Amino acid sequence: MKRFRKNLYTIEKIVWVRHQMQYIQDKDGYLFSDMVYPTKIKPEDLPEWYVYGRYYKRWGYLSAKGVADLKYIPNLWVNHFLKDDILLISYHEPIGEVPDREGIWERYTGVDVHISGNEILWFLKAVRKYSGIDISGIAGQIQEKADLLPQKHPREFKDFRFDVQAYLDQEEKDAE
Repeated sequence: MKRFRKNLYTIEKIVWVRHQMQYIQDKDGYLFSDMVYPTKIKPEDLPEWYVYGRYYKRWGYLSAKGVADLKYIPNLWVNHFLKDDILLISYHEPIGEVPDREGIWERYTGVDVHISGNEILWFLKAVRKYSGIDISGIAGQIQEKADLLPQKHPREFKDFRFDVQAYLDQEEKDAE
């Protein structure tokens, strides 16, 4: 049985070739740890708690097991649902806040990984299942944003309705 020591494995890594960014995949289909280092792990080797998605501009898998803390930061100023929101993830300690500092990365301590976009919902669903973390507060924040979008951006979100709790519970209903 293989040991999985990293929380993030990517299918591709980014390299600079002739002053251009390029995505490189392993010719044998192995994953990269820390987005750089080749492994002898293939996607099919990963346990089910690794969530597929786009992380740090690379396709890969993020572990939803062993999560210690989460912090959701919605972006309420743009007309996107989750694209510009951030979910901070810690695998070792509670996420702390230093209120007198500016900027997201300076304001929070204990953050191991951050994600955005639809991966937030996918990851929350898996975290609830594999780490046993209560995500109801974050689900409530996401629902508030979903409810606010038609009011703030009526042209783009006139008929937009999204039930976060129903989405998060969907897999459990399908399994019954």
